[in-house]
Parts: sequence; C-alpha cells; structure tokens
Amino acid sequence: MNTTQAMIILTNGIRKYGTIINGEHEGRIKFIPATEILALDEMQLANLIEHIPVSNIYSIDTFLK
Repeated sequence: MNTTQAMIILTNGIRKYGTIINGEHEGRIKFIPATEILALDEMQLANLIEHIPVSNIYSIDTFLK
C-alpha cells in the first residue's frame, strides 16, 4: 500500500493531518486522519478511511517537517 503523509486544506478552511493512500481514484482520495493511524491491524484501518472528493480540496501539502 503506497501512502504519503499530508496536510489537506478543504475548501471550507478545515485542515486535516494524516495519510493519503494510493492518490486519487474516481475523483476522491483515500485519507486516514493522523490521530487514527495507530490502529492495530488493516481491518481497523479500513474502517477509518475517509473518501474526500477532490472538488472539496483547496490544497494538499506533503512537505511536512
């Protein structure tokens, strides 16, 4: 599974910190919030994935320190 740490800023101004999984798919990205990434197994992670429409994203910053 390819992942990228990122901060996403939504068009409504909300900032989300976490991990993007496998880039864009069907106009949405798969995103796991950083606070949730500590789940123990893949089954739990699958339940935590948010599908964020690309049209709701203002910007994505992957250059985190």
